[in-house]
Amino acid sequence: MIRIGPLQVDLASRELLLDGQPVRIGSRAFDMLAVLIAAKGELVSKNDMLKEVWPDTIVEENNLQVHMSALRKALGESRGLIQTVSGRGYRLVARQSPLPPANGVDQHDLRVDDDRQVRSAGQVPHNLPASFSPLIGRDGALRDVARTLALARHVTLLGAGGIGKTRLAVEVARGLLDHYPDGVYLVSLASASDANSVLAMFAASVGVNKASGPLTLTRVSREWGERRVLCVLDNCEHVLGPAAELAEALLNAGPGVRVLATSREPLRVAEEHLYWVASLDVPAHDDQGQHVLQCSAVQLFMSRARAMDARLSSDERSIQLTGTVCRRLDGIPLAIELAAARAAILGIETLADHLDDRFNMLTGGNRTALPRHQTLKATLDWSHGLLDDAERATLRRLGIFVNSFSMNAAISVVTDIGLQEPEVIAALSGLVEKSLVVANVERGRASYRLLETTRAYALQKLDDNGERRAVTLNHARYFTGLLERYMSAEARSAEADADRWHSRMREWLDDLRAALGWALSSKGDDALGEKLAVKVVALLYELSLVDECCAWARRALDSVAQTHGGSGSTRHLRVRMQLLAALGAALVYVNGPNRETLAIWAEVLALAIALGDHAFEARALWGMWNASQSSGAARNALAFAHRFASLAAQTGDASNDILASHLLGIASHYAGHLQQARASLERFLQHTDTLQHGLPLGQSIDQGVVGRATLARLLWFQGSRDEALDLSEACVASACAQDQAIVTCYVLVEAEIPLALLSGKRERAAEAIALLRDVSARTGLGVSQACGRCFDEYLRSLDDVSPERLNGFRAALDELDALEYGAQRAMLVARYGLALGRAGRRDEAIAAVTRALAQCDESGDHWYVVELRRAHGELLLLGAAGSPPGGDVVTDAQACLTAAMEESLAEGCRSFQLRAATSLGQLWCAQGRAADAVRLVESACARLSQGRDLEDFKAAQQLLDAARVASRVVPPCVDRQSDVSPRLPKRTRQKVSEGR
Repeated sequence: MIRIGPLQVDLASRELLLDGQPVRIGSRAFDMLAVLIAAKGELVSKNDMLKEVWPDTIVEENNLQVHMSALRKALGESRGLIQTVSGRGYRLVARQSPLPPANGVDQHDLRVDDDRQVRSAGQVPHNLPASFSPLIGRDGALRDVARTLALARHVTLLGAGGIGKTRLAVEVARGLLDHYPDGVYLVSLASASDANSVLAMFAASVGVNKASGPLTLTRVSREWGERRVLCVLDNCEHVLGPAAELAEALLNAGPGVRVLATSREPLRVAEEHLYWVASLDVPAHDDQGQHVLQCSAVQLFMSRARAMDARLSSDERSIQLTGTVCRRLDGIPLAIELAAARAAILGIETLADHLDDRFNMLTGGNRTALPRHQTLKATLDWSHGLLDDAERATLRRLGIFVNSFSMNAAISVVTDIGLQEPEVIAALSGLVEKSLVVANVERGRASYRLLETTRAYALQKLDDNGERRAVTLNHARYFTGLLERYMSAEARSAEADADRWHSRMREWLDDLRAALGWALSSKGDDALGEKLAVKVVALLYELSLVDECCAWARRALDSVAQTHGGSGSTRHLRVRMQLLAALGAALVYVNGPNRETLAIWAEVLALAIALGDHAFEARALWGMWNASQSSGAARNALAFAHRFASLAAQTGDASNDILASHLLGIASHYAGHLQQARASLERFLQHTDTLQHGLPLGQSIDQGVVGRATLARLLWFQGSRDEALDLSEACVASACAQDQAIVTCYVLVEAEIPLALLSGKRERAAEAIALLRDVSARTGLGVSQACGRCFDEYLRSLDDVSPERLNGFRAALDELDALEYGAQRAMLVARYGLALGRAGRRDEAIAAVTRALAQCDESGDHWYVVELRRAHGELLLLGAAGSPPGGDVVTDAQACLTAAMEESLAEGCRSFQLRAATSLGQLWCAQGRAADAVRLVESACARLSQGRDLEDFKAAQQLLDAARVASRVVPPCVDRQSDVSPRLPKRTRQKVSEGR
C-alpha cells in the first residue's frame, strides 16, 4: 500500500482509498494513476502515457484527457495532487511514501521533488509566452536539453530555419522556472541589427536599469553576478558577433547564470555546448498503417490539418500519402505545418503530386545532401508556387511589416497600379487560408502577421523583384499618416478608452522604428524622415519612453543638419524647433535639468519667437519652468511661470491660461508661499476637465493627477494631514491605472514618498520607494531612479547611522547633484545632517545644513527652510552640553529655532510649526522656562486638527506632559479619551492669529 497525501493506493489489488474510504474509478484511470506513481514524481509525457495505458491501440489524445478528467473528479478535493504541465504531460506533485508494512516487507520507495527547497515557479519572474498548442514529438529533446543545461552553463540549439528551435527553447525554459529563482528571460533578437540593438533588446526583455549610465557588456557582467537566472537568446544567426559577446558577458557575471541560445550557426564562445535540434520522426519507406501514425511528424501533420478541416481523410491510402509527404519534408515542423495547411484545402493527393515535382526541381534528386536551410526554402518555394500572381505580390510586400498589421495597412502598403484594393483583400484572405498569414480577431478587430521565416522569405522575394524601396516608402508614408491622424487632439478625444489608445500606439512601435530608421538613412526620404521623426519622438514621449525619445530626436537632428547644412529656411527651423522641444521635454527626466537641457529650451524659445509660433513659445516657457523647478531654482521657476501666464493672456489661449495656474501653484509652493500656491492650484483643478487635450506638452499627461499631488503636499504642510495622505494615495492609484510612468514617478517623488516619510509611515514609504525604483528603472527615468535611491537612504538612516549607511547616503546625494536635480534636495540634506549628528559627526552635519540653507537663499527654494533651520538648531544643541544657558552655542541654537518658528507662522505651515515649537519648547524647558514651553506647544497643537496619531504630534504631547509637571501648570479641561488638545487662552490665540 502506498500513501500519496490523503490517498492510499494498492497496486496489486488495484484498490484506491481516499481518507480511508474506497474510491471507484475506471480501469484506464487507475492505469494512468499507476503510471504516474511509477514515474516517482517525474513528468510523464502524453505520448508515454498513451503507450503505457493503450499499448496496442491507437487512440486520440482526447481519450487521455477524458480519463484524466474522470480521475481528477474521483479524487475530489485531492485532484490538485496531479499537475498538468502545459503541452508536455502530467506529474504527481504530493510527497509519496509507503505505509508501514503489515508483513515486515518494505514497499516501494517513491521519490518526488521537494518544492520547499526552491522558489515556486508561479513566483519566478519571467517573460515567457503564456501558452502554446501542444508540443508534439519533443519530449526527449526537452529532457536532453534540460539535462545538458544542468551540466553546462551555455547551450546553443542549432538547426535549420523552421526546425522548431525557438519553440523548444521556450518550453525548456518553462520547465526550468523553479530552478532559476531570480528569473527566466526570453530575449528575442529577431529585430536586432547590431551590437547596440542587441543590448537594447536585452535591456527591454530583462528590465536592466538604464539610469546608472549607458548599458554595456561590462555592466551586464557586473550587475548579474549574484543572480540565478536563465537567459534565452533567441534568433542569434543574423547578429552572431554581438550575441556571442552578450553570452560571454552573462557567463562571466557569475556561476548562477545560464544561457540557452538558438541559432543556425554556433556562437563559438568558450564552453559552448551544441545541441542539434533533430527533425521529427518520419516513417520508413515500408512502414504501414499504425507505424506511420506513431511517428511524431505525422502526428503534427494530422493535428494541424484537422484543426483546419476536421473532415480530413484518414483512410489507409491517405495515411500512407501523409507518411510520404512528411518523409519528403525531412520532418521539419514548419514545412509540415505549411503542407498540412495545403492538404486541408487541396487534399492529400494533390499535395503529394505537387510535392514530388517541386522537390525534384530543387534537390536534383539528392535531397538529403542539401543543407537544412535549403530544405526549408524548398518548402517555402513550393508554398509560394501554389499562389496566384496577386497572392505572390501581396505576400512579398507584406514582408515589410515588422509586427501585426490591419487590413487597411495592407491595402495602403501593397496596392499599386497593377494591384487594386479588391484584389489585395482577396489575396490576403487567400494567404490566411493557406496559413502563410496568421489572423487574430480581438474586440471585433482583425489583425494579421507573418511568421518570422515567412517574412524573411517574403523580403527576399521583394528584393528579387526590385520592389524594396517602393514598398518601404509606402510603409513609411502609411505610418506617417497614421500618426498624424491618431496623434491629433480630435482623434484623442474621439478615443473612448485611453488605455486602448496607448495599447494601439505600442503595437505600432516596431514598424514605426523600422520606418523612421529607413527614412533617416542614406537610402531613405529626407522630407518624409523629418515629418515622421517629429511624430515618432512626440509619441515616444507620450508613452514615457523618454530615453528612446532622446535617442531618436538626436539622430533626427543630426540627419536634418546634414540635409540642410547651414540653411535657415523656415521649414528647417520649424523641424529643428519641434525636435528640440521633444528632446528637451524628455531629457530633463533622463539626464536631469542640466545646462544642456536649459540650453535646448532657450533655443526652442528663440526659434519660436523668430517664427512667431506662440504654441511653441508657450512650450518653451513650460520647459524652462520645468527645468528650473526640477533643479531647485524656485525663483527662476516662478519667473517663468509668470511669463507663461502673461503669454497666455496676450494670446487669449484659454487652456494655457488655466495651465498657468498650475505652474504658478507649484512654483509658489517651492518659493514658500503656501496660501498663494493653494489658491492657484485650486483654481487650476476647477478647470482640469477642459485641459484633456491641446496642451503644450505631452497630451497623455493627466494634469489633474499632477495638480492634486501637489495639493496633497500643501494640505499636509497646512495641517490637513490625514486628508493629504488620503489624496496622495488616490493620486498614486490613478497614475498607476493610467500606466503613465512620468506621472507615476512625479506623484511618488512629489507627494507620496515625502509625505509618508514626514508622517513617520515607514512601511508605506518603503512600498512607494520600491514602486518608484521599479517604474523608473523600466522606463529609463534616470532622475526618478536617483531620487528613489536617495529616499531609500533617508528611510534607512532613521534606524542606521553606521559609516557604511552614511557613505551610501552621501553617494546617493552626490548622484542627484550630478544630475543637477534639486527639487527635493533640502529635505534629503536635512535628514542627512541629522543622521550625521546622531553618528557623532556634528561639525560635518552643521556644514551640510548651512550649505543647504545658503543654496536655498540663493535659489529662492524656501519650501523646506523651516525644517532646515530647525535641524540647524538641533545640531547646535548637540554640542551645548555643559554650556551656560546664555552661552553662544545655546544662543545661536535658540536663534535658529526661533527663526524656524517665526517663518512657519508667517507661511501658515502648521505641520512645521508644531515641530519647531516642540524643539524650541525642549530648549526652554532645559532653561527653566517650562511655562513658556507649555504655552508655545499648546498653541501649535491646537492649530492641528488632523494627524494627531503621527510621531511629531505624540512627541509634542509628551513634552507638554513633562513641561506641565515642571511648571506646575494646571492644564485646561481636556477630554483625554478623544485626545483633543486643550483650548488656548484668549490672549495666546490672539497672538498666534496675528503671527506673533
